[in-house]
Amino acid sequence: MKSLLLIFPDQLYKNNKVLELLDGQNLLLMYEPHDSFYEIAHHKHKLVFQISSFRHFIEQIQYKNIKHEKISKESHNLIDYLSSLHSKDPFSSLCVSKPSEYKTLKDLMYFCQSSGVNLEVFEDNKFITTDEDYKYWAKDKKSTIQEFYYRWLRKKFNILMDKNSKPVGGKWNFDKENRQSISKLKSDIPNRNNIITDQITLEVMIEVEEIFNLSHGDLENFNWAVTHEGAMDQFNIFIVGVERIQLPFFAAKKGTFICPFHFADQINSPSLRL
Repeated sequence: MKSLLLIFPDQLYKNNKVLELLDGQNLLLMYEPHDSFYEIAHHKHKLVFQISSFRHFIEQIQYKNIKHEKISKESHNLIDYLSSLHSKDPFSSLCVSKPSEYKTLKDLMYFCQSSGVNLEVFEDNKFITTDEDYKYWAKDKKSTIQEFYYRWLRKKFNILMDKNSKPVGGKWNFDKENRQSISKLKSDIPNRNNIITDQITLEVMIEVEEIFNLSHGDLENFNWAVTHEGAMDQFNIFIVGVERIQLPFFAAKKGTFICPFHFADQINSPSLRL
């Protein structure tokens, strides 16, 4: 019997192991109406970003046996949806990369156990580390401070480490230097570049306004990359900007470039999902 391959809106990475199982028989379910969209009042920008990115991602998948479940005004329940789907089109196993929310994983476990479906959960390849890494590091620790786990990962993967296993630059971080006031700026903050809103994103914006009208946020200033190519463009702008200004404005907030708004790590971090 075939398998159900499940992908959520925050799992849009090309090395998602689920995508390796597209054999023609298995059903690929692109499940858009995540329970948390209806349970938590997310910012409208976040909703449009995730859903539009999801729909752009789907357009790139060349696979016939695919089902795209979209958001709607009626709140969704993942367990009920899977139960209904299984009764109409049975499957023997469900394959998914580890969900970012534990509640979702518990729901999948409950559904599979109660329905006699085998559940196969793959590692979330968005991250360089796994739960097992953390468990290994934390097993003999009396205190599990994130900073020290971060340092352990730097050593393990040789990220910005010198030949003596010391951090490049002599420090693990520059937090103290990153806390200057924005009043220290000696130049104007350049405007952020504008990203063209295409038809897919425009349709999602309309749907989000109708379905999640109580959520906060103004979509008139939505300006996020929603494709892998768009994300790379924003990253290149970031790199070029850093090279041009030689980091004179790396200040104000921890880990934040406060010069051009489009140089900020907060602007680039959502695109890492793409």
